[in-house]
Amino acid sequence: MRIFEQSVSRRVPAIRVINLVDILFILLIFFIATTTFRRDPVAAVRLALPEAKTAEELGKTKVDHLLVTVAPDEKIYLDKRQINVTALEAALRQAKKQNPNVQVQFSADKKVSYGMVVAIMDAARAAGIQNITAFTKKSVK
Repeated sequence: MRIFEQSVSRRVPAIRVINLVDILFILLIFFIATTTFRRDPVAAVRLALPEAKTAEELGKTKVDHLLVTVAPDEKIYLDKRQINVTALEAALRQAKKQNPNVQVQFSADKKVSYGMVVAIMDAARAAGIQNITAFTKKSVK
């Protein structure tokens, strides 16, 4: 004699697809909405700028400038494209020809050798550009 009777008809478990579609649709909307907020370009090179007591805050006035960046591995970037020293001089000459008042904004990692810094400064001067700004970060002392 059995105490508990087992029913012969068992329900087969089923996953409701309609609920999963709703969740996936909400996730899709969330990802689309959050990725549209990122409009600023990602920096090409991360630098640890050297510190200076007399560092100034730049960028308050709109000036036609070229950004020369030297990465810690001593790769040179003009704006956001990689370039070598000889091509840098030619590109700076072309920019000087297009706009005689062009400025060079120079930033280099503090691990970059002094010879590389001199080579870039020399390329700018050979191109006829005298207005060169070096980026530093203000020392907290």
